[in-house]
Amino acid sequence: MRRLTLGAMLAGAMGCVGAPRAPEPLNPVRFLLINDVYVADTLADGTGGLARVATVRNRLADQGPVLFLLAGDFLSPSLLSKYYGGRQMVEALNAAKLDYATFGNHEFELDRDTLVARIGASSFKWLSSNCTLADGSRFPKVLPWDTVTVSGHLVGLFGLTLSGSYRRYVRCADPDSAARQAIDTLEKMEADLIVGLTHQTIAADRNLLSREPRLDLILGGHEHEAHDSVVSGRHLLKADANARSAQFVTLWGGKEKWRQAVGLVRIDSRLPEDTLVAPLVERWSDSLRNRLGPERKVATTEIGMDARDAVSRRQESALGNLVTDAVRAGTGADVALLNAGSMRLDDVIPPGEVSNYQLESIFLFADETRMVTFPLGLARLREVLEHGVSEASLGKGGFLQVSGLSFAYDPSRPSGSRLVGDIRGPGGQAIAADDTLTVAFGVYPSCEGGDGYRLPEAKASCQQWESAPRAADLLLQYVTDSLGGRVRAPAAGRISRTGSTNPG
Repeated sequence: MRRLTLGAMLAGAMGCVGAPRAPEPLNPVRFLLINDVYVADTLADGTGGLARVATVRNRLADQGPVLFLLAGDFLSPSLLSKYYGGRQMVEALNAAKLDYATFGNHEFELDRDTLVARIGASSFKWLSSNCTLADGSRFPKVLPWDTVTVSGHLVGLFGLTLSGSYRRYVRCADPDSAARQAIDTLEKMEADLIVGLTHQTIAADRNLLSREPRLDLILGGHEHEAHDSVVSGRHLLKADANARSAQFVTLWGGKEKWRQAVGLVRIDSRLPEDTLVAPLVERWSDSLRNRLGPERKVATTEIGMDARDAVSRRQESALGNLVTDAVRAGTGADVALLNAGSMRLDDVIPPGEVSNYQLESIFLFADETRMVTFPLGLARLREVLEHGVSEASLGKGGFLQVSGLSFAYDPSRPSGSRLVGDIRGPGGQAIAADDTLTVAFGVYPSCEGGDGYRLPEAKASCQQWESAPRAADLLLQYVTDSLGGRVRAPAAGRISRTGSTNPG
């Protein structure tokens, strides 16, 4: 097992991507992985960009065969996908010469016909061993597994997606059972190397590697931060979301004696943009400008706001505080709650000018993060907050950003009993047991049971959800009118963590 540094991958600021020098025998099998890529363009901080990833892929291909894979979540959500249903991503990935993709959970946010059309327009192959149409038939052009010969080795690949409450047209069976069947089949086909292309939690991926000694490598997604986890000498790899990085792995040695070398490639300005992909990405940006009008300044922020998922899904954040303050002000609610997964920017907003595009890009789902209001008593409010810091939510999209209250929790306690002490109002006073509060919360958790929330109290408001205010509009109104176009640090100290530093 070898680990490659960035210096081994990039020779100079604009230099070539170098392959690892594997020992004899040669004939390596090489993979380049990206995952959870919602935008094709570079990010505001200058990282990412499919045109740069394409440069890495092409330079690797100049040195020998390489399989380029994407481990799910790329057709949705994004500002462009809100209008074009992922068509821009398929075109960019076709141009970037992607070889294989699997479904992420967000692919199933598209309606059936749109998803089938995107699959049909893909030059790359789709793999899924466990997700089918609701009647059990396969999506057109989606394979449960595939084999390809690389450097004289028969490589077997299969795809997996975590189970979930998806749209009615799709059914995702138990991933572990599907993986076992795929591995059995690929073994019978005498594959020299078996690789899982997965979109599930890192814990599920590790468990799969532990249970399946015949599985040589997992290239995964779903988490938005890079991971390299090793089980019995076999790697589980994930890259940073939005192509901030790519994982590059080389295997050599042959069946039952594979050796592996891994390197994380940072995708940044040191890499030039591929000349085929870059113009295509720019044309799609032009189409967005035609639709929304020119990007314009709407405010100035005196603080940097870290809108990355790694922050907002684990702790109180400045952006979460700003958005929930805006929702509370705009709806007149006593309390505003926001599941962190509804904020999709996954980027850093630096001090300086803030544009209408940036605000619009925070909320990217089809329901446009409309906010409904409904009454909750203290006991039920406590249950909702408990769910927000439970094992099912902490570090995930169900973690809550809040306005109009403060509370403390201990992540070392069992889920369901993590809140410590009173829930307090904005003045610091304890909310009384007989108080009933008006709560503003998004349509997805309130009306659809998203992120595991159950709120029958919202039923009446949910019947009129289409007329509820959009979070983006409430935020724009708040920063321009209430804040006068100048964003300062919102009041903090709303969510306190006590006890063990283990997040649970």
